Amino acid sequence: MSEDSAATPAPSSGPAAGAVDAQLSPPIALPPEATSDEMESGSTVRAAVPASDGILKLLYTHNPFYLISACLFVYGLKKLFRQGDQSILFGQGSVAYMEPWGLALSLAAVTVLMTITAIVIVRVGKVWEDARSIVLIVLMMFLAISISFDELITVRSDRDNGHSFESVVALILMSYGFCVVLSELLIRGLRVRLSRSWRLPLYGFLGLFFCYPLGLLPEVMGFTNEKVRWLIAAFPSAASVLALTLIPAIRSGSSSVAENGTPWRWPWFPWTPFVLVAGTVCFRSYSLTISFDVPVTMKHFWDTTFGLYQLVPFLLAVQLLLLEISIVEKRRKLQWCLMLTASLLLLPAHPLIVPWHGLPAYRGFLENLTMTAASPLYLTILALGGFYAIAWWRGLRFAEFGFFAMTSLATIVPARVSMPQLASINWLPNQIWPIVLNAAVLLYISLHTRRSILAAISLVCIAWASHGYLVSSVQSFGLLPRMVPLITMHVVLLGLMGICLSYRDRFAEFLREVTAAATSLGMLVTVVQLTRFHAGVAVSIFYAVAVTATLFAAGRLMNNKLFFWTAAAHCLGGILLATGYGSWLFVRSDLPAGIKSVALAGLSFLVAIAISAGKSGMLQHCFRKKQTET
Repeated sequence: MSEDSAATPAPSSGPAAGAVDAQLSPPIALPPEATSDEMESGSTVRAAVPASDGILKLLYTHNPFYLISACLFVYGLKKLFRQGDQSILFGQGSVAYMEPWGLALSLAAVTVLMTITAIVIVRVGKVWEDARSIVLIVLMMFLAISISFDELITVRSDRDNGHSFESVVALILMSYGFCVVLSELLIRGLRVRLSRSWRLPLYGFLGLFFCYPLGLLPEVMGFTNEKVRWLIAAFPSAASVLALTLIPAIRSGSSSVAENGTPWRWPWFPWTPFVLVAGTVCFRSYSLTISFDVPVTMKHFWDTTFGLYQLVPFLLAVQLLLLEISIVEKRRKLQWCLMLTASLLLLPAHPLIVPWHGLPAYRGFLENLTMTAASPLYLTILALGGFYAIAWWRGLRFAEFGFFAMTSLATIVPARVSMPQLASINWLPNQIWPIVLNAAVLLYISLHTRRSILAAISLVCIAWASHGYLVSSVQSFGLLPRMVPLITMHVVLLGLMGICLSYRDRFAEFLREVTAAATSLGMLVTVVQLTRFHAGVAVSIFYAVAVTATLFAAGRLMNNKLFFWTAAAHCLGGILLATGYGSWLFVRSDLPAGIKSVALAGLSFLVAIAISAGKSGMLQHCFRKKQTET
C-alpha cells in the first residue's frame, strides 16, 4: 500500500453515509497557511469542517420531517375547519365547526398517507429508521383524532345544534373502528409479528381514548355534573385496569418478541408505543377536565378539579408492570430501583403539590372526595402497602420494609383531613387496624421462622394498638386515664412471658433475663398505683400473690432459676412486710403488757429452734431426702 493511499481517510461505510458526503457536505476550503504536510495529515481538514455538516448528518439520519409534517397537518386542518373567536377556546357559542365529518376525514387521510408511506419505505427501501418514526406518528395521529373530538361533542356545529348526538356518536365509533383496521393493516403491511396479547391492550387504550368522553355527556348518559366530575377523575383508574392486561404478555418473556420481523429489539419493541400511550393517559386526564368540566363561575384558567393525585392509580399500575418485568426478566437492578422509588408516589398524592390547590373548583372536589372515601394521601399509602405486599409475596428482597413502612404511615396519617388541615397534620395515632395488621403479619412470620425478635416487635405493635384503643375508649369503658398505662404495661408483660415460653433462640434467652426483673418492677408499680386508687389492701395482696405464683409457674415450665429466685424474693419481701406490719400493729395495740411479753417469748423460742435445726443439719438432711425421692 502506497503512502498516498495510507494517508487517505477511510471512506464512510454504508450508502447513507456516502450520500451525505456526496450530496450534503459542502466543499471544504483550506486556510491559506495550511501546508501540504498538514493537508496530508488531515488535521487541518478536520478542524475546518463546519458545524452545519454534523447537523445535516443528524437530520438525515433521524429525519424529523415526518413529525414536523404531521404536526403542521393537524394544526392547519384545525384552523381550516374552525370559525369564530379563536382566542376563547371553550366559550359558549364562540367556536363553530363548518363540518365535523370534514375534519375527521381530513385527519384520517393524513393518517392513511403516513401508513402507506411507512409500508412503502420498508417494502421497497428497508428504511426501518424512518419507519419507526412514522409508526409512532401514526399512533400519535390516532390519539390526536380522539382528542380533537372533545370540541365536536361539547360545542356542536350549527347543523347539529338542537338535535340528537347520534351523528357524533357514530362519528366517534367509526373513527375508532378506522384506527383499529388501519393498525392491523400497518402491522401486516410491515410484516411485523406481534401477538394478540400485545395488540389487544393497545386497541383497548384506543377505545378508551375514543369512547370514554361519550360517557361524560349528560345528553348521552344523563349524568349530573357531580357524577361527570367523578367519572373524569376515574379516567386514570380505568386506564390502570387496561394497563394490567399487559401482564400476560410480559409473562411470555422477551424471547416471545425476539423474532418480530423488525430490526428492533426488546424493550424498544414493543414497549415504545405503550410509553407514548402512558404519556397520553396523563395528558388526557387533564384535557378531559378542561373539555367537560369547566366551572360556570370560572375566574382563573387553572381553576379545575384535576389534581396530580388522580394519576396515582395509573402510575401504580405502571409500577406493577415494571415489577412483573423485573421478575420475569430477572433484572435485579430494576427491582432495587422499584423498591427504593415506589414510595415517591406519595409526592403527587399530596393535594397541596399543585399550584392551584387554593382555587374553589379544586378545593370543592377534593373535599367531596375526602369526605366520601378518604384523603388522596391516605389512599395512596394503602395502595403502596398493597404494592409492597405483592412484591414481598413475589420474593423481592427488602419489600417487607416498604410494607411495614406504609402500614405504619397509615397509622399516623388521618384517613379524612380537611383542606385547611393538610399543611399541618397531627402526627399522632389515628388508625388502629394498620398496627394490628403489622402485629398479625409479624407474629405469623415469627411462628414460621421461630425468630423471637419478630414476636417482640409484634408485641410492641399490639401494645401500641391497645394503648391507642384504650385512650380513645376511656369513657366507654368507664376507666380512669391513669389506668391506661397500667393495662398497657400488663399487656407487654404477658406478651414477654409468652415469648419466653415459646421461643428458644438467643434473643429469647435475653428476654428471660429481663422479663423476671421487669415483672417484679411492674408488680411494685401496680401495687403503688392500686393504693392511690384506694383499691384496698386485700386487692393489692391478691395481686401480689397472683404475680408471684405466675413467676413460680413460669420458672418451672422454663426450668429457669431466675424466675424462682424472683418469686422467692417476692415471698421473702411479703413475709418481711407482713412481719413488720404485724409488729407495728402489735406494738400499737392496747393489749396487756404480760400478753405482749409472752408472745415475744414464744416468737423468740421458735427462732431459736430454727437456728438449732440449721446447725444440726436436720434441714439439709430433709432437703436431700426430698430430692432423692423425686
